[in-house]
Amino acid sequence: MDQSQRLLNLAIRLVLLVGMPVIFGLSVNHYFSQANLYAIFQAFAFLGIIALGLSVTMVAGEFDLSVAAISTVAGLITVKFGGDSASLGILYAVIFGVVVGVANAALLPWLGVSSLVTTVGSMMFLTGVGYWLAGGRVLSYGNLDVSDFLDQSVAGVFSPRSLITIACFVVVSLFLRFTTLGRDLYASGGHRKAAIQSGARVDKALTVGFVISGGLSALGGGLLSLSLATASATMGSNILLQAASAAIVGGVALGGGIGSPLGVAMGVLILTILNNGLGLLNATSTQILLVNGLLLLIVVLLDGRLGAVLASPLERFARRKASAAV
Repeated sequence: MDQSQRLLNLAIRLVLLVGMPVIFGLSVNHYFSQANLYAIFQAFAFLGIIALGLSVTMVAGEFDLSVAAISTVAGLITVKFGGDSASLGILYAVIFGVVVGVANAALLPWLGVSSLVTTVGSMMFLTGVGYWLAGGRVLSYGNLDVSDFLDQSVAGVFSPRSLITIACFVVVSLFLRFTTLGRDLYASGGHRKAAIQSGARVDKALTVGFVISGGLSALGGGLLSLSLATASATMGSNILLQAASAAIVGGVALGGGIGSPLGVAMGVLILTILNNGLGLLNATSTQILLVNGLLLLIVVLLDGRLGAVLASPLERFARRKASAAV
């Protein structure tokens, strides 16, 4: 993707990020209140961390379908085994997510099939594990002080949980931008054979990508369960499609090699702002799903159509500039 297309994609998302709050602000009383902005960032906290993990595998040209199941089981582990220490519960959950990530990565060369196949198997297996851990019940977490701490207001609009998610975006962004493995992830998604021939450590990069995906999904599920002080086998079961939509709206290419944590954060914010505003307008869940799907289609079409329309004149301009320089 050339620089002009990148700037165009960024402009589309900035228009959505600025335009939607303006429209909702004119339609809903107190839309810009601290309470509503806080609600938006609370929704960002869970969806954001799942979408971030998923996007790392997408950048590498893979797709981790097990992120929702990982977050669900991680939430159950946190509540079930973190009664005496919330930190210990989160640690167990993240270790679990990392182990699943390593397993997902190891299955790729062993089975020689797409990650869609291996991770759908992981998803089904972990869904069964979740129901087994829950035992048909909703598990409760007794230490409400932890829940209060994670959800307490910071600067009026944030919470410790949303700030943790923002910190994860910063760390992953630095990793992808400034480390060799991060660049190898992009190379793997852009053109894997060429990346291997050039000496990129594709297998190691893919393992790290799935570890990040599993670890972040587990962290998100664990934090959500502590925030709600409950966990169940169905918690976060619908987050996969939302996370994938957020990543795509944020500019992550399904074919790999293109995307950034900043773009994903923008995609997550676009969806959370949209869903929050529609909810305040008393839209039904069906209507919200329809609008989400329509937005996804519009963004994808704009990315492709406007890029194609602008590509030809921009290329001609570049050629004229180059010939003038000669």
